[in-house]
Amino acid sequence: MFLKEYIEYFEKMKNRLLKNISNVLDEEGVDTVHDMRTSCRRIEASIDFLEGFSKRESSKKAKKKVNKILKKSNKSRDYQVHIDFLLKIEGQNNEIIDYFEKKYSKEKEKVKSYLKSLKISKLDHLLESCLSFLVFDFIQNFQINKPYFANLYTKEFEEVYEEFKNTDKSDDKKLHKIRIKVKDLRYKIEILGELKGKTLPEEDMFKQIQDILGTHHDLIVLKKKLVKKIQGDNVIALLKEMDKELTQIQGKINVDVNEIFEKLCNNISSQEA
Repeated sequence: MFLKEYIEYFEKMKNRLLKNISNVLDEEGVDTVHDMRTSCRRIEASIDFLEGFSKRESSKKAKKKVNKILKKSNKSRDYQVHIDFLLKIEGQNNEIIDYFEKKYSKEKEKVKSYLKSLKISKLDHLLESCLSFLVFDFIQNFQINKPYFANLYTKEFEEVYEEFKNTDKSDDKKLHKIRIKVKDLRYKIEILGELKGKTLPEEDMFKQIQDILGTHHDLIVLKKKLVKKIQGDNVIALLKEMDKELTQIQGKINVDVNEIFEKLCNNISSQEA
């Protein structure tokens, strides 16, 4: 029964990724790049879910291909987030927004150029092959007496939680790495929820952490770009506004994120008991 749900989830995520790639190329909506990237993350998590049972090259090739899409779209994603934040600030100078919109447009064209070079049919075939081998190797190697699925993310969570507790909360680079690991855990929980036919409470908790750390990182990156690229008095008021936002987010990291991690720890511990 488990494999049926897993295959259905993988197929759904694969088709969503292929569709979102087409949407980026066809300019279907304002969030096409974001949607494509989340599809990539979900495919990566789906492969990771069973990769422990398989060491074939097809899994590595599929993840490498999907990860390259993410890397190629990193900058366009960043500029889109920057623009969204800037547009929310009342009285924002158009010169600054124009600067970032030009950057975003340029980066998005690069993404589209790369996606056009991809053979979607080949990517489809690669992911199908990856799925087939993952399922086959799982059937061959799974031992029912080993609590693989019960402990799938426990060890990873414990490591991430320990890393967060020991991290200097002013170290944006380390917080960003933690955010990436939390995002991966969130998608694994999403898959587990799909297999159980319900949304698990841990999924929303991981998303809350991801959003707080993500907002903090995005503001830090934007602030550095503004200081480096934009000159004149028109940026001073904006930087002050951003500092206020960063202070609030820092408070959420110190209090809210820590509390969410504690709740997750209690939830996961109770499941193991």
